[in-house]
Amino acid sequence: MPSARKGLKNHSVGNWGAFLSAIAFVLPSFVLILILSALYFRFGNLWFIQSLFKGLGAIVVAIVLNAFINFGKPILKDWKMILISILSLFGFLWRWNIVLVFILAAVWALFLRPTAIKAASATPAESGSTFESQRGNYLFLGTLAVLIAGIFALCYWLDAELSYLSLTLSKIGVLAFGGGFTAIPLIQYEVVDRFQWVNTKEFLDGIAMGLITPGPITITATFLGYKLAGFFGALMATIGMYFPSFFILALLIPHYDRVKGIRSVRIMEQGILGSFIGMLGLVLYNFGRTTFVDVPSVLFSLGAFMALSKKIDLAYILVTGAILSVIVFGYF
Repeated sequence: MPSARKGLKNHSVGNWGAFLSAIAFVLPSFVLILILSALYFRFGNLWFIQSLFKGLGAIVVAIVLNAFINFGKPILKDWKMILISILSLFGFLWRWNIVLVFILAAVWALFLRPTAIKAASATPAESGSTFESQRGNYLFLGTLAVLIAGIFALCYWLDAELSYLSLTLSKIGVLAFGGGFTAIPLIQYEVVDRFQWVNTKEFLDGIAMGLITPGPITITATFLGYKLAGFFGALMATIGMYFPSFFILALLIPHYDRVKGIRSVRIMEQGILGSFIGMLGLVLYNFGRTTFVDVPSVLFSLGAFMALSKKIDLAYILVTGAILSVIVFGYF
């Protein structure tokens, strides 16, 4: 993308543009899921809402299964990556620390040397990529980091538990890469299994809301924060989820061309992605166990999965599923 590279030469302007773009991307979904969360927790016991989310939860299982297959195909190309995924799955099942599992997956990949890995051709770094040329970049990011640190300190003073949720989501924002679906198992592991801020059913409903919105699926973080502390909780959870990704991208873009050609880095990245496959499999099992309580739920998931495999737009699947869910689970 030559035009994007050219735009990044002026780093201070580039980071302002990136910052405003990130806000513009997240804000509409934030507002929409905030409204949906308020309605969900106020009227969640009504038959209409329960019927709606029972069908949507089954569709979420189908979406996660589809993501598991599509995400796994390019990664699980030989027995070495399959082994890493299986070992990682057992590590998560035995509740090992997720960072430890990722480190072990990267080390296993370096040791096994999966044959599917190919080194990308490195692009020579631009001569202007120096500290002087990036001074405006670092000044902007440093100021923003101090501001966010102050917000987190204020949050800790007001609500320590909310602060811990936000920091947990920040950790997930650092560790999750490869797409929004890689964050789902991490959030489920921390928020549902470990700290039990929400149960599996509520988490499924939160993912369904994230799918309804036009933005990233990880906007489910807003739903989690709202349950804990209303609007302020939703705001802090959203900041915690997305600010690490912004900083990582802003700091690494000037050096990406140099890093992407290092074979060992690509091998470790592939090993970590293999561990994500294992974790996604565990999440799929937990979601299925919670959702598949009757035959109609299974049929909803099968129908949604077949529609996804036929490349039918997700919006049509969700709208159709919502209507059928109210009819089937609400009236019959």
